[in-house]
Amino acid sequence: MPHLKLFHYPIRACSHVTFTALTEAGLDFEDVAVDIRKPDRTSEHLLASPEGKVPALLVDGEPLTENVAILTFLNQLAPGAGLLPEGKDPFEQAQHCSDLVWISSTLHPAVRQARMPSRFTDGDPEGVQTKGLAFLTDMFARVEDRFDQRNWWYGTWSIVDVYLCWAFTTAASTDLLSTDNYPAIMDVMGRVKARSSFQKSIERQLLSKEKYGIEFPDVWKPI
Repeated sequence: MPHLKLFHYPIRACSHVTFTALTEAGLDFEDVAVDIRKPDRTSEHLLASPEGKVPALLVDGEPLTENVAILTFLNQLAPGAGLLPEGKDPFEQAQHCSDLVWISSTLHPAVRQARMPSRFTDGDPEGVQTKGLAFLTDMFARVEDRFDQRNWWYGTWSIVDVYLCWAFTTAASTDLLSTDNYPAIMDVMGRVKARSSFQKSIERQLLSKEKYGIEFPDVWKPI
């Protein structure tokens, strides 16, 4: 088994999904919390991610970045953990990859656009935020409809459920969305949070937060 070292920002960044995947899979890994809001980075973190992003995973010292790539790798490293369903053929496996890419490259940027519109324009951010929120409303309506028809995204738990719930939590944490409009998502979120791997992941990330002196900004409403 390779040596794994994860650079992450505790709980509130999308590296929380990677952290949970590693915990769910029962893999031994070292973790280093980094404050992505500050410009200074350690040389080892920059080796893992030259852009200073998280998650960044060192695999026997070799860097791997981007959640889709890392989650796909972890699923192959621990196939019995059920991070993704066992695809019956290459097309179904590609569909699972497509879902992860949709979250990371479409849903996640829309969350950022709605929450931090000033990062997307040098002008008035109001229109950028309005457009981002419209995107989010449409996309979470799709998620709500699918969760309303089955217990999980695929009918059984997968890391996709964790990723979707992280995106929803992040969007709803600043009153952008009313959780009352998404009962099916909230139901899945409750079951995601009830898993022992999720709880262990949170506990370890909070310890890492204290160890590395990470401070959370005040603009955050837990749901």
